[in-house]
Amino acid sequence: MSDPHHTLRVDARFGSLRISASMNLSAPWTILFGPSGSGKSSILRAACGLIPSANVRFTQTLHGHLSELHRLPTHRRHLAYAPQGAVLFPHLTVSQNVSFATDIRREPHAASINAALDLFNLTPLAHRLPRDLSGGERQRVNLARAFAVPTPHLLLLDEPFTGVDRSLRDVLLPRMQQHAAQQGIPVLSVTHDIEEALILNAEVIRLQQGLVIDQGPASQVLADERTRMLSILNA
Repeated sequence: MSDPHHTLRVDARFGSLRISASMNLSAPWTILFGPSGSGKSSILRAACGLIPSANVRFTQTLHGHLSELHRLPTHRRHLAYAPQGAVLFPHLTVSQNVSFATDIRREPHAASINAALDLFNLTPLAHRLPRDLSGGERQRVNLARAFAVPTPHLLLLDEPFTGVDRSLRDVLLPRMQQHAAQQGIPVLSVTHDIEEALILNAEVIRLQQGLVIDQGPASQVLADERTRMLSILNA
């Protein structure tokens, strides 16, 4: 396995759930996998600096230089984050919502905005407002906004296909993977969908009750779940 591009340790308590998870991210695409309530989304939010009470150590190694991201404010961590559920500005069009990721830094990048719209099949919807979109369309805008962030060092995607039709998901996944690979941007995503992990052939970090219980290739870590899924399909 190659050297990690990011390392992350999160210690936090949320009611009865205690998260104590350490992980090395070395693959181009890594998935946090586990049942609801295992701490997946909280780990992503902690990495972004959105849970002040969490004890976080988050480092990045880029071109041989180590940065302690947990010591930096969120806007200086070079992250692109798509939260669980589409949080859009209701008064902005699809294009304006996507471009917000660049406008907030006063760096409008028309090319990256258009590329993100195309990537998620949103160009025909560019001038619509969120109220005129379906749930799946709003989620694609949420993803496109993260992919439009200029030069991120890590993409964080929380349940990226909530509300998205499965057949469209199967089209978008390889596109997203190819785009991230071409740009040299590693991805850390959250899912409880076995198919999603297997399609990506990603590195999987398996969580249970806030603890890392396994890590490795999806085909290895999720072998038992894959067997059960196939047996159901073939029944």
